[in-house]
Order: sequence, then structure tokens, then C-alpha cells
Amino acid sequence: MQNILQKISEYYGLKAVSAEKVTKGFMSENHVIFVGDQNSAQNDTQKFFLKKYRFDDKERIEEIHTVKSFFAKGGVPVILPITTKADKTFFEHDGAYYALFPFINEKQLERGSLTDAAVISLGKMLGHIHLLGAKAKLPVQARFNFKLESAEKTLKKIDPILSSINGKPLLDDFDKLALKNIELKKNLIQNGGGVDGLILPSDHLIHGDYLYHNVFFDEHDNVSHVFDFEKTGYSPRTYELLRSMMYGLVTADGSLDIRRMKMYVDAYRSVYPISNDELKKGLRLLRLKSARGFWVESEHYLKDNTRVDGFLKSDFDRVVYLSEHFEELEGALLT
Repeated sequence: MQNILQKISEYYGLKAVSAEKVTKGFMSENHVIFVGDQNSAQNDTQKFFLKKYRFDDKERIEEIHTVKSFFAKGGVPVILPITTKADKTFFEHDGAYYALFPFINEKQLERGSLTDAAVISLGKMLGHIHLLGAKAKLPVQARFNFKLESAEKTLKKIDPILSSINGKPLLDDFDKLALKNIELKKNLIQNGGGVDGLILPSDHLIHGDYLYHNVFFDEHDNVSHVFDFEKTGYSPRTYELLRSMMYGLVTADGSLDIRRMKMYVDAYRSVYPISNDELKKGLRLLRLKSARGFWVESEHYLKDNTRVDGFLKSDFDRVVYLSEHFEELEGALLT
């Protein structure tokens, strides 16, 4: 880490004296950087946020930063990277890429602790993002745009995961839940019907991972800052709207808070109107997409990444709900 501190001092003209690893985050390795003289009587230190990108695609990082600048210029409170003395927004060290950001000293809310004010503000902010995204013409690599994988290709991805689980002499609780999740999704894929009539145009530049933990809130529970655009791309806007609704409004017992889900969608629609027909197609698309996702299982069994294990239960709960209560949810949101 000492070499990184030296690079920050060199590239930014800041006296970086120490670093503290950020414990939050499931795929990233980030640090709080302290700048100044910690030994001075006044303890005149400043804090910055250092992000280490988890991939080595330089062009992708440039895309992400361009997207951030686009939305910031449109009035979205995006946290922008600090530029180096050479006017660059990130730097390379030892084969990895880093960016320095201002340290934001505001609160984050956990799932289950979102107030009505926070839900409404989240919905309105996403409406603003999508209004701007509808006009975007920025180039983005095709692989980052929305796609619905074929049923055949998805089913093939299950095999190595099952082989890893079945190769264990004794299954723990995570393994048993993973098997239940895989079996449920496999059944939905095989019996859930096709995608005819559900293909919506990928005509909006979206955040890509717009969730409660990728924003900061002010003292009134209004969204004050938006960050983490690493999954940005072009998509049907309904996919991000409904995905963020589902991921953020799951209750502790695995059920969904219908009242606040409607509140969230209504807040979005107050900023950016959306027809019931588009919303209805988006819900069906979300159900199909949810059944074809095995990210947690792939990370755990194929990449030995257990940091994402906590997402398995909520993923299972969402798919169960969408399979058993879809009509109830649809009726509530379209009213």
C-alpha cells in the first residue's frame, strides 16, 4: 500500500500518509486515503476515497467515467473522480487501475431501513437518470448492454455448478439452498414460456446497478449522491426500474413490500411517465431474466468468491415471489 500512497502523492500533488481498507463491497477493493500530516498538533488531515477497479479494461473505465460526466452535467449528483496533475481521471499501478474520489461523509441506508422518504427519493432520482439516458448517444461496448440469454445457454451454465456441489462429501446450508435455487430456476426456464412480445428496445443509457447501497442520503433521506456506474450500458428502462424495486424492497421474511413498491414506481412515473403496457412487459422480462441468473452460485463455486454468499437467500426469495405472486404484484403496480 505504501507504493500506492506514493503514486497518489506523485499524481495528485497530495501528501498521502496512510490508508484504511473499506470493509463494505463484495467485488471491489477500496480504501480511505488520509492526506496531510497526522502528527501535527492540529491533525490537519483530509480523507479521500480510492477505488481499485476489479477489471483491467482501460477502455471500459474511460467509458464509465464518460458516462458519469454525462449524467453529472445533466444535474444528477454523481460523485466524479478527481483529476491528476496530468488531467487524467484514473491511474495505473502494477497492472491495476485506480481512481481517487472525494470522501462523502453522508449516510447510507440498509435494506429494511429505507424510509418512505428514501423510497420516493430513490424513485424520482432514477426517473431523472433515465430521462437523461433516453437522450444519450455515448458509445458503450456491446457486451455491457442488456441481453436476455437463451434458455439453452443458461441451462448449460448450470452443469459445472452442479458438478461442484455434487462433488462435496457433505453439503452445508449454503449448498442446500443453492440446489433449491437452481432447481427452481431450472424448472422456470424449462416451463416459463418464451420471450415473444417481451423484447423491449435497449434505448436508455442506465446506471446499471441502481440500488440503495450505491447512493448516499442526506439528513432528510433524500438521495444526495449517486455512485458505482461500473455496470452502465444501454437497456430497456423498465428492467433497471423493476430490478432496483425488487432488490431494494424485500422484507426481512422474504416477502415484498407491495405498498412501497408501488410508491417507488409512482415516484419514478411522476418524473418520467411510463405506460402500463411498457411496465407490464418489463415485469415479465424481469421474471424471465431473474430465472436465468446464477451470479452468486457462479462466484461461489466456480470463482471461490464467498463474499457474495449473503445474496443467495434474497435471490431465492425474489424468484419464489415472482413465481408465486406475479399477478398480485402486477395488479398492484398497474393500478
